[in-house]
Amino acid sequence: MGIRHRLTAPLTARIPIESYRQYHRLRRRVAPNRYTDANPFMIVRVDPTKINRSVLEWTPRLPQWGRVVGGDWDRRWEPFEDRAVYRGLCQRYREEMAWEETALYEAFLDQLERFGNAWEHGSVTAFETRCREIDRLYESIRDQGYRTQADLADVSEPRLAHLRDEINVDVGRDGTLYWRTYGQHRLAIAKLLDLETVPVVIHRRHRQWQAIRERFREGEEPPRAAGGDLHPDLRDVLAGDHW
Repeated sequence: MGIRHRLTAPLTARIPIESYRQYHRLRRRVAPNRYTDANPFMIVRVDPTKINRSVLEWTPRLPQWGRVVGGDWDRRWEPFEDRAVYRGLCQRYREEMAWEETALYEAFLDQLERFGNAWEHGSVTAFETRCREIDRLYESIRDQGYRTQADLADVSEPRLAHLRDEINVDVGRDGTLYWRTYGQHRLAIAKLLDLETVPVVIHRRHRQWQAIRERFREGEEPPRAAGGDLHPDLRDVLAGDHW
């Protein structure tokens, strides 16, 4: 039940994901400093309380699954819970406010007034329809549990369109997870429902974090979180996953 309009072109959505994996393997061989050793389309289970930041930058024109990128992009962020979507959903489901009283509605009206379009909606009526979709999504996750997009579509092998609609994150230089672009409502709902884990797809890894992955694969002990937990983006290395 995706609530964000899918941006994947029909032709792209039909191409088997294995074709993209093979393309990534080729790029990794040619430019190992720019592409990760990880399966770029693997689903990683993450505690939603560990995703507390969102990247502050323009969304790249093309997806960055499997990319390794240096620089300071991971130092420009805002708290996820400061975003209008999270604040609006918190007001709706914890404070039981009407949609028209929430921060999400205020942000929508502001965008609509300034740009004539807000989040792909050009009228208040369209936004009200979207709010009903959010209500259904919340009720579905609350009553039936969190399901992957491929599971919802009843397919054994996800397509790129399914991965776009999952919660998407980047990994910063020290392993910090940053929400980016897709799955914002799902992440907010998971936090509000205190879910233990959610499936996420990783786009970028910072070059310094990628170096940690590679040293771990070579046998060096990686940094661990409080309590000794292994970072979720290192589990595939521990399992010896070479896909």
